[in-house]
Amino acid sequence: MYYENEKITSTLFVACLSFGFITTSALAGNDEHGYSMRVYGFKQKSHSAGWYRQTTNYKNNWKVKLTKSGEGPHTISIFWLEKAGGANVSPIIKKIAGNPEAYQRVNPSFHGKKTVMLTAQNNNISGNEYNIPGYWDEETGKIQ
Repeated sequence: MYYENEKITSTLFVACLSFGFITTSALAGNDEHGYSMRVYGFKQKSHSAGWYRQTTNYKNNWKVKLTKSGEGPHTISIFWLEKAGGANVSPIIKKIAGNPEAYQRVNPSFHGKKTVMLTAQNNNISGNEYNIPGYWDEETGKIQ
């Protein structure tokens, strides 16, 4: 009887542990991390706070939404992801202020499991500086 209870307890422990791993992976979903950045003149880069990209699947898209722009309505800002040290890990997204969120893969050579930052810059060469708010997510669960 004691052996059976120990066996059942061990089986339940393994099942709960496995379920925890599955749900933790599934919870790496579609978030909306708010950002508010200053875009500097002459195409200088700005960065958001970093978030840990836990997936290793490069097809798991990241997203960005440019809610509005201090440059004016319907203006464009350029976004991409970088890891610490300034290495680009994704292609760019050109976003028009006020348009729906956009999704993009990371580069296939980026294996994930790193903190990434949303990076932004003006789409044209001018000395103007302005603020941009919106939201982003380093991994959405949307596979493309």
